[in-house]
Amino acid sequence: MFKRCLVKFLFLAALLVLPTQSLAAPLNAEEARDLAEEAYIFGFAIVENYKSMYGMSVYEDSPQYGGFNNYVHARQLFGPDYKLVVSPNNDTLYSTTWADLRAEPLVITVPPTGDRYFVIQLVDMFTDNFAYIGTRATGRAGGTFLLVGPGFRGSLPREGFDEIIVSRSYFAALATRTAVDGPDDLAGVAELQDKLVLQPLSAYLGQEPPAAPPAINFPAYDSKGLYGKPALLAILNQFLQWQTPTLQEGPLMDRLARISVGPFRTFDLNSFSPEIQQAIADGTAAGHAKIEERGANLSQNIDGWLYSPPMGDYGADYLLRSAVAWKFIYTNSPEEALYPIAETDVDGNQLTGEKSYVLEFPAGGLPPVDAFWSLTMYDSESRLMVNNPIDRYSIGDRTAGMEKNDDGSLVIRIQHDDPGEAARANWLPAPEGNFYIIARLYMPRKEAQDGSYRLPAIQPQ
Repeated sequence: MFKRCLVKFLFLAALLVLPTQSLAAPLNAEEARDLAEEAYIFGFAIVENYKSMYGMSVYEDSPQYGGFNNYVHARQLFGPDYKLVVSPNNDTLYSTTWADLRAEPLVITVPPTGDRYFVIQLVDMFTDNFAYIGTRATGRAGGTFLLVGPGFRGSLPREGFDEIIVSRSYFAALATRTAVDGPDDLAGVAELQDKLVLQPLSAYLGQEPPAAPPAINFPAYDSKGLYGKPALLAILNQFLQWQTPTLQEGPLMDRLARISVGPFRTFDLNSFSPEIQQAIADGTAAGHAKIEERGANLSQNIDGWLYSPPMGDYGADYLLRSAVAWKFIYTNSPEEALYPIAETDVDGNQLTGEKSYVLEFPAGGLPPVDAFWSLTMYDSESRLMVNNPIDRYSIGDRTAGMEKNDDGSLVIRIQHDDPGEAARANWLPAPEGNFYIIARLYMPRKEAQDGSYRLPAIQPQ
C-alpha cells in the first residue's frame, strides 16, 4: 500500500512540474522577435569582446597574436602608421594578453613603477572592469597579485600576495598601460615591461601543474556575419558557458530559453518555423539598431566637448554596455581616466584644418589630475593620427617647451599651417580636412569626475 501511494504521489508531483514546459504557450512571432532583440542587446558586448580575444589569443595569423597568458608588449608609441585600432592613444605603451583561468589561478608580478604612471585594467567577458592594479589602485611599489577564475576549487596560499582578485569569467583581458615621456623614454618603459610577469600558480610555487583544460573549438570572428544577425546568438551561447551569471540574470535566462539562448544550449535558426526565423532575424536587426542609436547618443555636449556617462561597471544596463562596446570598448572606469571628445568648436561647427583655433586654459584652470593629461589629434575620416612636420600627435602637461602667458594662462594653437616659431611650442598640428580631439585625463580628481571642472571651449580664430 505504501509503495502504491508513493508511486501515485511521485506521478502527481511530476504532473505539477512538467506543465510549465510541456504546456507552455507555443512561441509566436511577436514574442520571438522581442526575445531575439533582448538577447542580442544582452549579448552583443560579450561577442564584441571576443573580437579582441580572437585576434590576440586564438587566431595565430593575427598581427596581434600572443596566445593566452602571455604578454605581448608594444615597444613604440602609436603614430600615423598604426592602423589596427581607431583613436589609439599616444601617451602610453600597451602590454596586452588574455588570461585563461580554467586550469588554475595566475600570478601577476608587477615591478616597482616609481613616478611613472602604470595601470593594469582587468576586464571580464561582459566588458566590466572588475579590478585594477597600478598607480592609483595599488600604489607605486609594485607587488604580487593572484587572479582566480570562477570555477577554482583548490586551496590557495595564505600568504605572499598583495591581493587576491576573483574573476567571474574564465577568460579575462589584461589591458596594461605604461606612461611614456616621449621617444627618449622608450627604453625605460621596455625595461619595466620586461619585469612584468604573468605565470600559473603552480609555476610560481614550483609545483606540478594540473591537467590541461579541454581544448575549445573557438569560432572565427566575422563582424559582417554577426552584426544584426541571428548568428551572434549561436556564438553567445558558447561564451555564456565561460562566466558565472548574476542572480538578477536568472529570469532573463529563463525568458531567452524560449528561443534556445543560454549557457549549454544550442541555437539553431533552422530548428524554427520560417515565420519564427524571420521574427528572430528582425529582432536581432532591431537590437543592433538600438545599440548603434544609443552609441551615437552616449555623450552630453558642453561647449563643444562630449562627456560620456560613467563606464566600466554596467550592472543590468545591457544597452549601455553593448553601446559602449560598439563604440568605446575597454574604456577605463572614471576614477582611472576620463575621455572628453571635441568634434566641434564653441559655435557647434565641425572642426576642420581649413580654420585655425585656440584652446585657452586660464591660470589655475588646467585639467585637475593626479597623473597627467593630454590632447590627441585624429582625422575624422580615417579616425587615425595624421603625419605632420613636427611629429607631434598629442600635446599635454608632459610636452617639453610649452610656454604659459605672463598671467599663468596656457594657450594651445590648433591648426594645419605652421603658426611660426614664436607659437610652435604650443602647436597641435591638424590635418587638412575635418578632425576631432580626444582629451585624456589620467587619475582625474573629484572635480573632473563629478563635472565641477569642464574643459574650455575650442575657439575659432
